[in-house]
Amino acid sequence: MALNPGARLGPYQIVATVGAGGMGEVYRARDTRIERTVAIKVVAGSAARAFTDDSLEREARAVGALNHPHICALHDVGRENGIPFLVMEYVKGETLAARIARGPLPLWEVIRHAIQIAEALDHAHRHGVVHRDLKPANIMLTAAGVKVLDFGLATFGSVSAGALPIAHSPSRDTSLDSDTTLLGTVHYLAPERLEGSDAEPSGDLFSLGVVIYEMATGRRPFEGSTAADVISELLRSTPPAASSVRPEVPRSLDWVVQKCLAKTPATRWQAAGDVVEVLRWLARAPEDGAPMTARPRRAVVLPAVAAALGIAALMFAAGRLSRPGAVQGAPFAFEVFPPERGGFTPTPASVPSPQFALSPDGRRLVFVAYSGTDAPQLWVRPLGAVDAHPVPGTQGAEYPFWSPDSASVGFFANASLMRVDLAGGPARVLAAAPHGRGGTWSRAGVILFAPQTQDAVYRIPAAGGTPSPVTHLDTAGHHVSHRWPQFLADDRHFIYFVQSTRFDGHGIYLGDLDTSDTHKLAATAASAAFVAPDHLLFVADESLMAARLDAGRGRLVGEATPVVAPVASSSNFYAAFSADRNGLLAYASGAATAELVWFDRDGRRASSIGAPTACADFRLSPQGGDLAVAEVDTRTHRPDLHVLDLARGAKSRLTYDAATDASPVWSPDGQRLVFRSNQGGVHDIYEKAANGSGPNTLLFQSPNAKYPTDWTPDGQAIVYHTYAEDTGSDIWLLSADGKSSKPLVKTRFDEMQGQVSRDGRWLAYASLESGRPEVYIRSLADAAIRWQVSAGGGTDPRWRGDSRELFYISSDSSLTEVAFAGGPAAPRPLFHVHVAPPGDPYLSNYDVTADGQRFLVRVPVHDVTSAPIRVLTNWMTRAAAE
Repeated sequence: MALNPGARLGPYQIVATVGAGGMGEVYRARDTRIERTVAIKVVAGSAARAFTDDSLEREARAVGALNHPHICALHDVGRENGIPFLVMEYVKGETLAARIARGPLPLWEVIRHAIQIAEALDHAHRHGVVHRDLKPANIMLTAAGVKVLDFGLATFGSVSAGALPIAHSPSRDTSLDSDTTLLGTVHYLAPERLEGSDAEPSGDLFSLGVVIYEMATGRRPFEGSTAADVISELLRSTPPAASSVRPEVPRSLDWVVQKCLAKTPATRWQAAGDVVEVLRWLARAPEDGAPMTARPRRAVVLPAVAAALGIAALMFAAGRLSRPGAVQGAPFAFEVFPPERGGFTPTPASVPSPQFALSPDGRRLVFVAYSGTDAPQLWVRPLGAVDAHPVPGTQGAEYPFWSPDSASVGFFANASLMRVDLAGGPARVLAAAPHGRGGTWSRAGVILFAPQTQDAVYRIPAAGGTPSPVTHLDTAGHHVSHRWPQFLADDRHFIYFVQSTRFDGHGIYLGDLDTSDTHKLAATAASAAFVAPDHLLFVADESLMAARLDAGRGRLVGEATPVVAPVASSSNFYAAFSADRNGLLAYASGAATAELVWFDRDGRRASSIGAPTACADFRLSPQGGDLAVAEVDTRTHRPDLHVLDLARGAKSRLTYDAATDASPVWSPDGQRLVFRSNQGGVHDIYEKAANGSGPNTLLFQSPNAKYPTDWTPDGQAIVYHTYAEDTGSDIWLLSADGKSSKPLVKTRFDEMQGQVSRDGRWLAYASLESGRPEVYIRSLADAAIRWQVSAGGGTDPRWRGDSRELFYISSDSSLTEVAFAGGPAAPRPLFHVHVAPPGDPYLSNYDVTADGQRFLVRVPVHDVTSAPIRVLTNWMTRAAAE
């Protein structure tokens, strides 16, 4: 079924023909609902007959579960006039097949592409998806790296290979795409597939070996003048080593490829993650000693030999870096991944980033992470070892910083500044810090820290004591907050970040413990770091810059020099990098992006809304026709409010300032929105007409930040939570005119996320009274009537429109349902969603339609919880070369 430009497939309008393949034609098209360019594969011939409605749904669920930067995303599936089609991410670039046609690739490209392809397979295999048709024609080379296409042919688990007609199988001189090759192109098929065995991950690894061989040599390992000759070679012969075809190919790469091409699955690599890890080692330490640049991801089970090589490489790195002043030689890089079955715990911010710090001696990295359903805590990774270990007693930790002797770590948890000695002993509370925002530790035994989001920097002895301020907010200069302090080498001067009510007022300042003198050093919207003897590192336009600091004169000297890019920073002005005195730099790249995707109660994925973006939170209108979303502005890196008409796809922007505008809450009639904004310094509650008309109106202002969560069904009051020094986070009720407020739930424990049932009788909320977040329901008429609803942890409650059902996110990231009829029934998991425990108390991860049948869920596209922390050696050498 050839389609001309302008033709429609449902909401998709054809723009141009891209090409044709074994399954049918491929088109570039436009999603008219959200103005997104997509690729559409129209399935034709025998392939179309194989795609029943059930198989289409099955393929959509399989591929829809894949979320990886090196996998082409499947957006939608459909059927038009009986012809099935798949709607995919539109990828710009050239195929690997086209690149290989010009000759073999440079070895560093071979390694980089091979790692990324193996990463994609590893992710798919972990989700029970086998590709079955991996070949250069299904691999795109883009500016952002590899994209593996056509996972739409994959199915869950093992699938019968079926028959492959030899007489019509493609050889080198015939088309590699035909209806008879739906189950795989013959040159890349594993021997057991040709013999009729089911498709397994091991078959993909065989295909990977063929692809790597072809990238390195420019030719396939198995050739023949006919398809039968190719199959004979595949079944019986061993190809010559790639190094015999191209002498500069390392023998270690020969070994990797030969193990992929083993005739029997049992003698191949047992997981794509194993291949990733070994290729990572090759990228860092090839045989000629010249490191190759690559972007590996996490491996699963590592063979003993690869583990030994990886440990040796890391120990080599640690040895180089442990010498003071070791900044000579070419930089090289490696990556640190979160714990198994876990992830890095991002900053509690609308735009999050990982939290980590290098030890002053350059031997260890501390980071905040979780494993399984355990609470986030500190983990320490020796850079001369493969694994990290958790630090006992640090549950709930945030923003770690090291003692100058690298023996202890300071951090924030349980509304306190704390320290833990790594040699042993319990974590100790040093001072109150309700919302800690960074600390630094001098050799003289002084800690500087920021205890609040709207406060100055304080000092305290490292053993504990009474804090005293060392900076003072300049309200005339529009200062709102001082945070992220760091001592200079003299233990007297320190740098710190100043948050201003004006976007152009943010910056890094220099302070002095002995005087009240301050100097603005750089205009930036994120924290900075000092590196002895005289470097200041700071972020500008997502690039990490290095400049010389003259502390005596309080100014930077000369031009700032770029070091690496991009470097992530969060919306609370925390920059995700750390450097030590020996030339070691750790950093994280990229902001979290996500799609908003519709799911049914069984977890079946339907359509997505809009293109992937950095989204803080969102809320469906009471009538269900509109969506309010706090979407991050690419210029300010702060969220602004938008309203999307779900039927027409039209989106209007409501706020334009450089502040954080988030937490939208609809009025019951859908005509107004309240939201939080820190345009006046702290997060106050503002009101805006939902159609965008009129100004942003300040509705309620108080000294501490406020987070609106609901509007009572009678329209008379707004539910929000805020912080009090004596009771922590409490739930309050604000009159709709903003003139009066009163506490709704106020105890010595933290309560948040209040949601009123649509009949106005019940309040659902999250509380930390058990030591971890749990969901509760209490009567609004009688506070003595109350139930704990969740079991084992829960956050983010939402009511069904008739108040007979409550939903929440469990500690294992399951969207959970609780029937309610004057009391709660037992919780029942519906499906898994991607939310790092314990969930963010300020941001929405999902919403539900009034009938409780559909869920709009934030699905990560780029996820900072699993993205690696990059570690670069000798960064000063790189900066000097720019």
